[in-house]
Formats: sequence, structure tokens, C-alpha cells
Amino acid sequence: MTHADVDKLLEAAIPSFGRTTLTLAQAPANERELLRLFERALVLGNRRGAPLAEIQVPLASFPDLAGAFWHIPIEDSSRDGVVRLSFERPELPHAA
Repeated sequence: MTHADVDKLLEAAIPSFGRTTLTLAQAPANERELLRLFERALVLGNRRGAPLAEIQVPLASFPDLAGAFWHIPIEDSSRDGVVRLSFERPELPHAA
């Protein structure tokens, strides 16, 4: 998948409201590509107003990732090759 394809996929997945999770059935081939995916998800989520809220990744395959994004919880997806990226648009307070 090209970088442009990844950006299009992420843009389409980021919610207009609420929370949504994008599930990738196959993790990128190496940690560098996975970190690039996380970085793009972080940037695009922030740009669209729905920050990356949670990451699930097969930690057995990528044991050094748990502390890579300290500001976003990274959990074990417990399934080989599955990566989940959850985005959440915060609810705005209602005007009085």
C-alpha cells in the first residue's frame, strides 16, 4: 500500500462524530512502517478534529512499541497481524 493509499484510507475512517475503529487485518511488514502509519494517523486525526485515541497492535511481533506513543494507549491486539486504530471526535459542549 502506498503512502497516498494509507492517507486516503485514514481520511475515510476518521469520524465526523463519535468514535470509530479502523482494523487492518495485516500489520505492516516492519516496525518502521508501523510507526509511519501511527504518525500519519496521529497527524490526520488531529487535522480532522478526531484524535487518535487508542492503538491495538500484536505486541508479540512488535514488543518495543508499548512506549513509542506514550500519549496514546497501546494495547495488545492479541491476534497476529491485526492492527486497530481508534479515532474519537470529542463532543462539543452545547451552546446555551
